[in-house]
Order: sequence, then C-alpha cells, then structure tokens
Amino acid sequence: MKNHKKFSLMVCAWLPVCTLADDSADESYEYPPGPLEEVVVSEFRRSSVQDLDSSITVLNREVIETATLQHFEELISLIPNMNYSGDGARARYFQMRGIGELEQYEGAPNPSVGFIIDDIDLSGVGGISNVFDLQQVEVLRGPQATRFGASALAGLVYVQSADPSGDFDVNAEIMAGNDETFGAGAAIGGRLADRLDGRFSLHHYQGNGFYDNVALDTDDSNERDEWTARGKLLWDIGGDWEAKLSLLYANFDNGYDAWSPENGRITFSNNPGRDEQETWGGSLKFSGPLGSSVDFVSISSYAESDVLFSFDGEWGDTAYWSPYGYDYIYSDTRNRDSLVQEFRLLSSPGGRLFNDRTDWVLGAYFQRLEESDEILSSGLYDDSADAPWSYCTPCLDYTTLDSDYQSKNYSIFGRLDSDLTDRMRLNFGLRYERWKADYADAFRDYIYGDPDQPVRNDFRPRENLWGGDISLDYQLGDDARVYGLISRGYKAGGFNPSLARALGPGAALDPGVALDPGAIAYDPEKLMNYETGIKGLWLEGRLTAELALFYMDRKDMQLRSSAQFTDNPNDFVFITSNAEGHSYGLEASIAWQLNDQWRLHGSLGLLDSEIDDYRLDREADIEGELIGREFAHAPPYTLNLGVSYANAQGWVGRLDFNAMGSYYFDYSHDEKSGSRQTVNLKLGKQWSQWSVFAWVRNLFDEDYYTRGFSFGLEPPLFERSRYTRLGDPRHYGITVSYRY
Repeated sequence: MKNHKKFSLMVCAWLPVCTLADDSADESYEYPPGPLEEVVVSEFRRSSVQDLDSSITVLNREVIETATLQHFEELISLIPNMNYSGDGARARYFQMRGIGELEQYEGAPNPSVGFIIDDIDLSGVGGISNVFDLQQVEVLRGPQATRFGASALAGLVYVQSADPSGDFDVNAEIMAGNDETFGAGAAIGGRLADRLDGRFSLHHYQGNGFYDNVALDTDDSNERDEWTARGKLLWDIGGDWEAKLSLLYANFDNGYDAWSPENGRITFSNNPGRDEQETWGGSLKFSGPLGSSVDFVSISSYAESDVLFSFDGEWGDTAYWSPYGYDYIYSDTRNRDSLVQEFRLLSSPGGRLFNDRTDWVLGAYFQRLEESDEILSSGLYDDSADAPWSYCTPCLDYTTLDSDYQSKNYSIFGRLDSDLTDRMRLNFGLRYERWKADYADAFRDYIYGDPDQPVRNDFRPRENLWGGDISLDYQLGDDARVYGLISRGYKAGGFNPSLARALGPGAALDPGVALDPGAIAYDPEKLMNYETGIKGLWLEGRLTAELALFYMDRKDMQLRSSAQFTDNPNDFVFITSNAEGHSYGLEASIAWQLNDQWRLHGSLGLLDSEIDDYRLDREADIEGELIGREFAHAPPYTLNLGVSYANAQGWVGRLDFNAMGSYYFDYSHDEKSGSRQTVNLKLGKQWSQWSVFAWVRNLFDEDYYTRGFSFGLEPPLFERSRYTRLGDPRHYGITVSYRY
C-alpha cells in the first residue's frame, strides 16, 4: 500500500490558507431536529423525495451523525430490505431486495448494487465509506437502469460529502471507546478566493477489532486502521456556470482474522489475514446553461484502488491441528482503475416540449474499467500420524492465478417527464448500452503441473443491453402523491474461469461435483420490477411517510455458488449460472416530529423471494433443493424503530431498535443466520460550539452473524461443518465535537 503520510501533510498544509480566507464565524451551532423532507441530488435534476417515483431512503447529515460511529455499514440497519456480506474487514458487498454479490474471489467484477461517492464510481470496492463530514446518503431500491445502467440492477447507494460554502466553518471531533478504539477528524471550509470555495477533511480511526488471537498472543490481529481525506473546490464561473472538483483518498489498512474453527471471538491463526484498500479518486462536474432552453452537465471521474485480501486458509496453527501438519495461506492482490465520462443535456424552463408540459433529458455515458488480479494459494497437509493409513506424507499445494480484465461501456439514455394534467404526470426513461470485455488469465501449479506451461483462459464477450422505466404519478394534494412504476434492469453476462480450468485437459473432478462445460459462460440477467407507492408530508410537514409495494421477476438471474474441489480449504470451483426467480415485498418509512423535543422514526422492509429454476446440480452431500428456496442474504424482514430527543438546553439523545429475520448465507449450502435484534443508544449535551456524546452500539451484546460457510475444514475426515462470522459485540465510548 502507498504511504498516506505525504497526502495527509498536503491536506494539512491547506488549513492555514482556509483559515485566513474568511475570519467571519457563526457564533452558535445547534443540532435542530432537522427537516423531514430531504433533497435527492443523484437524479438528473435536484428533486425532493416526494417527487421521485421510486422507493428511496435519504439520510441527511443529522441522521448520519447521530446514528453512526464510523462506517456506512452502520447505516444499513436504517434502510429497508438492505443487507451486506461480512466477507472482509468492512462491508464491501451489498444486497438490496435479496440481489447483490456476496464476495469476489475471481473473474470479472460485475456488481449489482452501484456505490458512488461524490460522483466517483466505487461499485464493488465501496468498503472505504467513512461517514465523517458526510452531507447526505441516498439509497435507491430497485433497478435504476435509465440513470445508472448495468451497475444498478438491484439499486444504488449515492454518498455525498459536505459541500463547500462561502461561510468559514470548522468541524472537528475526537472519539475514544472500548477495544482500544480511537478516532479523530477535522474538516475546514470557506472562501478561498473570489467565487472559489473549498472544503478539506481528514479523519483517522483505529481499533483492535474485537478478536483475540491465542496463537500469536495478540488482541489486534483483526485491527482497524483507517485514514480518509477529502477535498472539494466549488468555482462559480459566472453566467450560472459552475465547476465542482471532488478528491478522495482512503487507506484502510485493516486486519482480517475473524474466522475460527470454534466459531467464536478466539482465533488460532498463525498467518492472520489482511483486508487492505488504498483508493485515490476524483471527479469534476461542470454545469450551466447553453442558452435559454438547454442546460449542460459534464461529469468526469477516475478512481484507482489497490486491494489486498488474504486469510489463513485453515484458521489454525501447528499446535491447534496437532498431530497433523496442516497450514494454508491465501492472498489476493487487486488493482482496479475506473474512468467515467457522462454528458447530459437537460431542458430548462424555456426548453420544455409539447406545449410547455414536458421536461427532457438526453445523455451519453462511457466507462472503462480495468482490473489486474494476482492470487496465491499455498500450503501443506501431512497425516503421517495416521500411518499406515495416511495418504499425505505430506501433500503440498502451491498455485498462482494472474488475470487481467478490461471492460468498456458505451451508453445513450433519455428521459421525458410530462404533465398530463395539473395533478398527473407520466415519466418515461430508456437506456441502451454496448458492453464489451476482455479477460485473460494464467493458472500455474508449481507442485503438480508445469509452471512454464500455465493453463490459460481467454474470454471476450460482447453484448447489447437495454433498460428503462415508465411511471405514472398523481398528486393527491399539496403534499402527497401516489405512483405506479414499471422498470427494467439489466446486468452483463460473464464466465467462470475456475470451472474452465476444472474441465480443461488433464483435470480430475471430484465425482461428487457434477459440472457441465456449457456452464462456463452465463447470460445477461434481466429484471422486471413492478412497483406502486404513496409518499407525502402531513400534519403541516411534521409527519413524512412512504410506502412501496413491489414485485420483481428475475430472468436468467445470475446465481453464484461454489463446490469444494479437494480437501484443500482454499480449493473451490466458483460457478455463476443462470436461474429464474421472483420476489415481492414492502418498504415503508416514517418520521414524525411530535413536538419541539421528540421525534419518532422507523422503517420496515418485508421480502418474500423464491428460486423458480436452477440448472446445475448441487454438491452430492447437500440435501436441500435450491428450487423453491429463498435468495441468499435476503432476510424476510428488516426493522428499525427509534426515538430522538433534543431540548432548548442542549440535551439530546437517540435510541434505535434494529431487527432482521433469518436468511440463507449462500447458494452453495443451506446454512442460515438466525434472526437478530440490536439496540443502539446515544446521549449527550450540546453547547453553541461544543458537544459531548456517550454512545453504545449493540447495547445488550447480542451475538449475531454476518456471513456463514459450510465446507470441510477439519482433519482427518474433513466433514462438512457450519462456520460463521460474528458481528461486532457491545461497543461503547465518548465523542467530543467542535463546530465553528
């Protein structure tokens, strides 16, 4: 990983400049209850939540600051029908309505849930989402093809950090808690020059990670060591033209030692893993009028990420597995570059069509994604202790997989929003995408093969894809509306490199694994979403509520499973195949400002999903059928209920009760998570500039699971067993903040 110190010094060097730019200050700062109507900025035009015909959750700055501690994964409990996979130190793989990746061990990056920070596309590598100095988070559920294309089959997360303004302000905090948790951050913004505003922030977080490693006699093998720096410049060019430059640097240097043969918080790894990600990114947005009828928007972004993901393959050491010699390691080093360019033409009030009743958008989009991947798997198994019945004295493994992937997406899109009457509006959007990819890899087996003659894969898929939406909404009154929506999402097809190798010349498959050469490639997925909902403001704006009902039909759904190839705990064949499935459910949210002090809030997601068809056989020792089963990581319900309090003397508090139903961990087996309930509490006192909060997450120390596997790990029989990863236990501490 690159050194972060140089960048940190560069950011700090700016701070005196910002301080001298404007010596005015707001003498008081309060945390008011906050507005109940947020603004959506990820749409083509700025709009309120009530104006958008889609199921959406928007979390403003107040909610982010009071409901979280450090990371976006802590917000997921507030979002109906959203989940994440605990396959790493931080949540990197998200699911909406039961759709989304659970991990990426090989092959083409092909995310189902888009993840964007300040117009920088980090889909599939969004684990660096620190929440310090964020302004807003938008979560759009269901396919967003018109706006975001193939990377938003299931939905989109759009994260916006605080924007610069002409007013000088400082936001700083320091935090300390159990498990040797410590965090500190500072953000400063204001006028840098005439018509030029800037904002810069730096944040660091560290903690031991809640696990004790007895093999190494340490309590920080699962550590979190996370740096995030952001910068923004906003230039008022003149003539209603504006340019915004956003920069992001993140270095998450985290350990990954969260798995144990005994399924607890005591680990035995002699080679604990790492989950490190360093990302440099930036975006540049130009916008302004081309005349009296048309506005122009250009968004350019680039991101480079270096990711190291490794783990101890057998989760133990020599003493733990004695009398057997058993030691494996796995390491995956990825480098990903993403370049995006989007152009839009939007109608201004003077350019509306059809008797001045229709707004329109026309745009073009290009993305180039490149990823190189280096995977190392090595180890040994020695069962000499079982002589004369031993069969490995020892068995050695040493393999590498080097791959290069490049994809290019070319899209055109358009949208019409037409006022049919004073109360009724018809909206229609369409997107066409040309996608092409090039993938090549080389697999070398240094023990049982010839490394000078690697097994190679080469895939070059080309596809034409399309999606869109049509909706009709009706204004019930001044502050409420109902809508009906039909949307079509899509996702590019792909290929299975490990399956191609397993079926290649000289390969010897386990007889319990039934594989078909026709399964090496799989088709694009199509998703039809039918949705209706109501949303609005009532009680003079003190009550806001949303309710959405949906039905989704997945054609050629991409279902990923794995099969254990040998007793080597690293040796799996990963297979994505086409299946059929459907789901339906409900999403609701409410926020009610009871009076000047009290607010109630809540959200509910209900989901029923089912696999209708599956074309491959499962492993021989899996008894259950996938047909008729629910999707993986698709909890039948998600629930948040909470209350917030703030009085004129500055005393504030927030209490959240979160619940989630039991869900299947994967498609490769039928292990389930079990249901869970957690409680978070935050209490504090605020003054004009200072605030002090005491907080506790998972108040009652509930044991719950974020990921689970079923495979053969333990010698000498390697019987299939259940292994789970625990979520964070009770976590408590104090945060002191300053604003000027």
